[in-house]
Amino acid sequence: MTLNAALRLMAGTVVLISLALSQYHSALWLWLTAFVGFNLLQSAFTRWCPAITVFRLLGLKEEVCDSKGMSVNQGVHIIAGILILATSLPVVLGMVGPTLLILPLIIGLSLIQSAFTGWCPAILIARMIGFKPTHRA
Repeated sequence: MTLNAALRLMAGTVVLISLALSQYHSALWLWLTAFVGFNLLQSAFTRWCPAITVFRLLGLKEEVCDSKGMSVNQGVHIIAGILILATSLPVVLGMVGPTLLILPLIIGLSLIQSAFTGWCPAILIARMIGFKPTHRA
């Protein structure tokens, strides 16, 4: 498993766990969902998040992009981060009802499955709008 696949797996898992906890324990757990979205978004631009340090220590291999520009993985982080933030924050802030949480649920599931299959709609979209392909270093 590559570093980016592990990051998607962890992000998707934390999103699903926080959504479940928000429904069965306290709506305040949605802040964790929003934090994951924010972390995905900032990691797309900084290429760093706390989990990446741990994954590097575990010896997971990184993927590299041979050309200039942002990689498909960065594109996935941007797309997933924006969508998670845009759907969880309005619920956290009481602007809309919890029905909107179906979208972060779908995104979380998609992130998890993409860690194993290497494909998700966000990867396809990122490629279509010009994000660069990667390969193992």
